[in-house]
Amino acid sequence: MSNILIVDDHSPQRSLIRAIVKLDGHQVSEAGTGEEALVCIAITPYDLVILDLVMPGVDGYQVLEQLRLMPGRDETPVIVMSASDEEVDLLRAAGLGAIDHLSKPFGYDQMEKSIKRVLEATPEQIIEMRDARTAQAEAYHVITLSEEKPERRRLFRRAKSVTR
Repeated sequence: MSNILIVDDHSPQRSLIRAIVKLDGHQVSEAGTGEEALVCIAITPYDLVILDLVMPGVDGYQVLEQLRLMPGRDETPVIVMSASDEEVDLLRAAGLGAIDHLSKPFGYDQMEKSIKRVLEATPEQIIEMRDARTAQAEAYHVITLSEEKPERRRLFRRAKSVTR
């Protein structure tokens, strides 16, 4: 049984994720704001954080940045979510150490698969997942400087599908 923090400003979304996580037998904590999430993370070590990127006030990016600065919490696996499938969101989250990205709306199977993949991974595999996403972000930035936008999109989608 893993201890998972769900962070989303939209209560129905948190309820959906909570149902998915609890069906798999995990303990769940919830935060409705980035500020609440940072307090929870500072007090309790989590096996996984499921984080909405777009929230009022302290957003998911800021939570990720602060999480990476917290001693003992800096390696906490994070799955990020957003309603946007923009490359800039995917890349920024990857650059901050997110392991996976789910686009809203997502299905039960997508969420369950992502959670299981992260929780069943060894620490070495977590590092590999994080490194692969970071490499994708770096490759995207290199392509950004030399090619037009349609080419960048194809590269990122190709790289994204390889790691899943």
